[in-house]
Amino acid sequence: MVSRRKKTIAIIIALLIALVISSLFSYSKFRVLNPFSTAYGLIQVIFMEKEYVVIQRYPKVIVAKPTVSLQDYMKSLGFEEDEENRMASLHRFHNGDEVQYVMYSTNMYFSKWIWQE
Repeated sequence: MVSRRKKTIAIIIALLIALVISSLFSYSKFRVLNPFSTAYGLIQVIFMEKEYVVIQRYPKVIVAKPTVSLQDYMKSLGFEEDEENRMASLHRFHNGDEVQYVMYSTNMYFSKWIWQE
């Protein structure tokens, strides 16, 4: 009975360590603490037909296919890009009243759009 209890405790501790490590990895790469949301979004974009997936609402984080245009997405929301004030991968969008900054990065498998506060 004692060895079964020790195995159960060891499994729970291993699962907690795996959850903490995956949360830290998700936060370091995507600025999202929920590793399940990040993993599900990546699966939908890479393996399914989704063009983009919002994996966090505030601050907004979107994972998209590398062929999807951030500029077209923002244009559909009524924003225009301010190319003169763009700073490398930090894009500036405005709609007259509001300004939004979006950090953009892409690789062969997905694009990452992270809104800045």
